[in-house]
Amino acid sequence: MKKSIPRISRGMLFFAVLLWLCALVHQHGQNQRQDNKDEAEPLGRLGELGVERLCFALGKERFRTASNGTGQTSALAGLHQHEPDEALAALSTGWYQLTDGVRCDVTLPATLPAEPGQTLTLYNDTLTDSDGGKVLSARGVEYGIEIRAGGTLLYRYEDNAFPKNAQMKGRLWADAELPDNIGGQTLSLTLTPLSGRTVALDAPVLGTAPAVTGRHIQSSLFSIGMMLAMLVLAVLALMIFFYMSFFGIRERRFLDVAVFLLLCSLWCLTDSGLYQIYGRDGAAGSIISFYAFMTMPIPMVHFVRNTVSGRLRLVPDVCIALFCANALAQGAAYRLLGVPFIAMLPLTHLLLTAGVAAMLTVLLRSYRDKPEPQLRLRIAAFAALGAFGVAALVLYGLLHIYWYDTVFQFGVLLFIILLLYGLIGQAAGDMRFHMEHRISHEMQREDRMTGLPNRRAFEEYMERIRTGRAGCRDAVLTYIRLEGLNERNDRFGLQAGDESVIAAAQCVADFCRACEDEGESVLCFRTGGNEFALIRPEPHTDSGQLHRQFRAVVARYNRTCAPRARIIMTFGFSRLCDEDGKSRSISAWKAEADAHLKRNEAGLGGDAE
Repeated sequence: MKKSIPRISRGMLFFAVLLWLCALVHQHGQNQRQDNKDEAEPLGRLGELGVERLCFALGKERFRTASNGTGQTSALAGLHQHEPDEALAALSTGWYQLTDGVRCDVTLPATLPAEPGQTLTLYNDTLTDSDGGKVLSARGVEYGIEIRAGGTLLYRYEDNAFPKNAQMKGRLWADAELPDNIGGQTLSLTLTPLSGRTVALDAPVLGTAPAVTGRHIQSSLFSIGMMLAMLVLAVLALMIFFYMSFFGIRERRFLDVAVFLLLCSLWCLTDSGLYQIYGRDGAAGSIISFYAFMTMPIPMVHFVRNTVSGRLRLVPDVCIALFCANALAQGAAYRLLGVPFIAMLPLTHLLLTAGVAAMLTVLLRSYRDKPEPQLRLRIAAFAALGAFGVAALVLYGLLHIYWYDTVFQFGVLLFIILLLYGLIGQAAGDMRFHMEHRISHEMQREDRMTGLPNRRAFEEYMERIRTGRAGCRDAVLTYIRLEGLNERNDRFGLQAGDESVIAAAQCVADFCRACEDEGESVLCFRTGGNEFALIRPEPHTDSGQLHRQFRAVVARYNRTCAPRARIIMTFGFSRLCDEDGKSRSISAWKAEADAHLKRNEAGLGGDAE
């Protein structure tokens, strides 16, 4: 009982986390739809614009949109159809600043000076009407970018649905469709508010919607590749787990790896810039992203728990409880107190760092007690995960670089490859040992001469019936004896006797197969030199009819064989349940079948062939 409590508590906590996540997503979606209805000035959205562009890229009809509360807004009512033009050019020239009324030309990309709290605006009046309908895609969402054509607002990002920090916004693109009459109008990019002394700004790109979409996908190819690799490895781990389970080997660490990879791939998807652009509900995706990030350490900690033994399992148990408590507490703080997940993210980072360090310590202690090559691989895997995790935290927290997730994803992939390499090697050894043991066990339960299950297998099945593990309430036991075997051995030699035994066994096997073809399950055994046994669990056919069928099988053999090879077989049977429906003891059941056999054998009556 003491061992079952931790597993039950962990399962309940993890299930509670999932239920809480579902409730949050549902509630947030309802709130978001209400916010959209109440929004007085639809400024537009990057997410819906991305969906429109994606549909256009697939050759579908464009549609007009309003707002869905992803936090991105746009004044565009829809996109215009244009002739396919895949040209995509960087708009690096023609930009300028106005400083005290003086025009200063700027060539992008560039690092521009900026005062904290001030606004930086770049202008460009080189566009023509031929650029109308094209999409301008610019970086700088983390700076609160606005795109205008003349006095018309084309794009603005606002965190009206789910707060994000600068690192998260840095992965987004500000996409705006230019009006048809863009020629003669001044295009402006406004960045506000600024927090640093300088602003690094890349050159925007200008092109058709499909071309811009292709650029976004191209820039995210590494993350897409990482996510696909995680999914492939997750499917591989699941296949290995179910394959081994089919042979009775419960290697739960493959299941831990699969769950970890599925959560990682879910985090990669919902945390990506592509999802923030093309996702229909960016706020719900952000919630799922945070929950995937908070819970994905749990299966890996459980992996370590399934690796070590004894008191060392206490550390993984405590870590699992802390991760579950963290997910529940942050969900409660977000739902009840309105604390954004982004504000609580440092706590998750701290727990992740402490968890990796704790698992490394546990594995090192286990390796010190029992040095094994497999443990060295797992130590190396967790060390690599810790190193890449720390590097990602430095990029995220200190340098504020938006591609921190790429570093962490690579670390996760290396971590999983090292784990699976060692785990698959160990699983191959376990499978080989299991198959050898299974073959040895089957050989011990098989009669070498006839190929039928032997007396040991018969007694094992009788024990299963006695204990109820066979799953049958009634059964018919039939003892069969090959008559005249000793006389045949004396007259024709041992070889002739063996041939008779093999022929009798073949008749028994043919009868069993015929019964199975008719829907009647029959198990056959060779229990002695000239003795066989049949067991019919849950009999459906009259015993007399089955025995007549068996005599017919023997008679058919005798008609086709040589005269000296003919066989005579006698049988006696007994039912497990008596006339009152009560089960007999196994010994009484056997005794009745044996007594019936002896009565038939004494007279070689109607039950002999």
